[in-house]
Amino acid sequence: MKRALNPSDVASGVPLVGDRLLLELLNDLHTADDLVRATVREGFFARFLGQVTGHRRRRDLIVKGSLIGAQRDTLSWVSSLTGRLAVTDLAVAEVADEVGRVGGRTEELDARLRGTEKGVQELAFVVAELAERTGHAFGEHDERLRKIESSLAIDNAVRRWRHPLPDPKLGWLFGAVLLAREVATGPAGELSTDKGGGHIERELVGRMLQDPPTPWYQGVRSVAGMLAEATRHLPSDDHRLMVAELLGEGLPDGLSCERGPLSAALSGTAQASAASEADPEAVAGTALRRAVGNGSSYVAASLTVEELLRQVVREQFTEAAARRSRLRGLGGAP
Repeated sequence: MKRALNPSDVASGVPLVGDRLLLELLNDLHTADDLVRATVREGFFARFLGQVTGHRRRRDLIVKGSLIGAQRDTLSWVSSLTGRLAVTDLAVAEVADEVGRVGGRTEELDARLRGTEKGVQELAFVVAELAERTGHAFGEHDERLRKIESSLAIDNAVRRWRHPLPDPKLGWLFGAVLLAREVATGPAGELSTDKGGGHIERELVGRMLQDPPTPWYQGVRSVAGMLAEATRHLPSDDHRLMVAELLGEGLPDGLSCERGPLSAALSGTAQASAASEADPEAVAGTALRRAVGNGSSYVAASLTVEELLRQVVREQFTEAAARRSRLRGLGGAP
């Protein structure tokens, strides 16, 4: 069994950690929202019995604890993101939209529970401020500035990928997928979604083929073998769980979109090997078959480096575009 490490050490130097932590806030918010709504539906004697037995007080403490966990203990961290701009525009837009929806449901509750409404509103205010600072609403910018911002975002992401400080030791395949995901969820992905910019994907693939952090392999390699090798390379089970969740495993309902088969197989291999302590070789083939079988995309059994990178980048941009489309359909504006 691979050793467990301090989560901060595991996440050190990994892009998109801020994105996933921001999305993880919604779990506490939904827990509080569900408990509060259950309380409202109680009849008189159910509430009376809860008070007599103490069950009501215990649940109230859970409600408050869930809300405070998503509010007070995280407000300073979320606020600090506004200065560092350490998250992508897409993640901020998704969280802002979902926090607004929880707040909207809270407004419909009985007056005796309005104390929780204030906490949700405060968190919504901070997230809205973060959304404004990240500049995800590009309506204020002209096309030229959008292209400059897109180019700078790609430059910065590729530079961190080539020279990570500190080195998160994720290996070349996970590093490549996370680089593509970072670009796709940022300004370059937004521009590509709006303008049908396949050239942005081609540019990223070209940049990745040139001067990689470690030399690419030659010829053709088995995809299942690469999945197993990449997972086995990770230093600990914590690393495996972290990258699986960064690639979309365990997201709250409503925030997950259909992922590409290669990405799903990679995250599935990492998660399964960490959870069951199975050899990655034993689970990689199963994860790949399951991922291909559940979607409409196809993954060849063996790929060259360029073919692999094209698929990696295409999947991340497609998923990011689906997330933006979903958000716009709900009335958000990424």
